[in-house]
Amino acid sequence: MIQKCPHCKHDVVFSREICPACGLASTDEERGEATYMGDEARLGLAAAYTEEMETRLNETQRRGRLQTALVIGMLVAPWIVLNTVGVFWLRLRFSGFMALVLMSWLGWRLWFGGRIVRHILWVAAAAGGMAGLAYCVMHIQTINPVALLACLIFGLVYLWCAWILLLSRDLPEWLRYQRMRLKEQWG
Repeated sequence: MIQKCPHCKHDVVFSREICPACGLASTDEERGEATYMGDEARLGLAAAYTEEMETRLNETQRRGRLQTALVIGMLVAPWIVLNTVGVFWLRLRFSGFMALVLMSWLGWRLWFGGRIVRHILWVAAAAGGMAGLAYCVMHIQTINPVALLACLIFGLVYLWCAWILLLSRDLPEWLRYQRMRLKEQWG
């Protein structure tokens, strides 16, 4: 929560009793009421992106935005890791790079409200998660421990992403908001 420092008059998030801007201590009573917006946002002086996020989104849309960001990050992360390891070992594969590009593009489309992309991603995430877990079970005796751990963890993460994409009630509300916002913006 943001409060105004009685010493330096900045809107800051206090850590314990110390102002991160000036370093002086003050009590909660001296700082006044805590809010989610500082004076700049209340007076309309904040950047446009922060003002919109603070005032136009309801709680469901905020949760949907967070879920969408987490899902996109979790779906792209294994491909980033795979390509980073490939570069490090000088074994970069074209298929891994293309999978990263495709997953990033699908994540981009999902962020801006893609309906069909949501269904493509939950099917792909569920299939990838099940394939990772099946690979672990089928090769439990011969698999490298690092590969076992990677398949197990990323398999479970992909299943979680599929579950969120398919069953979340907040995520469709955020996607609907994004589609309406883009329609307003582009006419």
